[in-house]
Amino acid sequence: MPLRVDFDRDLWLYIPTEWPWMGYPTLESWRDAVVAALADAYGYDASIRDWLSATLEGMVRGAGEGEERFAYMARPHEAIGVASLYEWATLAETSLDDLLGVADDASVRPPVVTPIEGAGLGPGTKAVRFSGEAAADSAAAPAIVGVAHWVWRLPDRDVILIAGDSDLVRFDELQPAFDDLARSISVVADESALEERSPR
Repeated sequence: MPLRVDFDRDLWLYIPTEWPWMGYPTLESWRDAVVAALADAYGYDASIRDWLSATLEGMVRGAGEGEERFAYMARPHEAIGVASLYEWATLAETSLDDLLGVADDASVRPPVVTPIEGAGLGPGTKAVRFSGEAAADSAAAPAIVGVAHWVWRLPDRDVILIAGDSDLVRFDELQPAFDDLARSISVVADESALEERSPR
């Protein structure tokens, strides 16, 4: 059974990784259409268009196997956030703490774990942690990255949404948007009910 994400299309953009997709034959045709729409909306000049093109292409090419990506693009010149959705068959040997990332040895303080309620998935768990990544310069302080996991353990599968950012102010400011995205995930029992391939 596939997942459905009823995300706000005024805020979020699904990042496809297979082509053709929704009438776009190639990555380039999709990228150019998105850039043109955003440039028209916000009056972007050529330099911002080029930056946005490279950013979108990087999001597509950087997606891992089994990853469904969503980009927060309400006003991309002010803030962009990326959330990654995964779905795996439930593994008994994998604990909830493993899925939440709360045992991360690089965490600079104890993770904050809270219950969440998804409209389509029911009760789940959210964990937010701040991890120190080693800096390229060994004398420099480690870079701090905020990471949030939203996890649902269903009878036959685990559903995980992950978002991270080294810009901690932006990471904090986008939490409500990430929470709304997480709550919009549901399981589609009847695949004929899917009106479009978004995300699958």
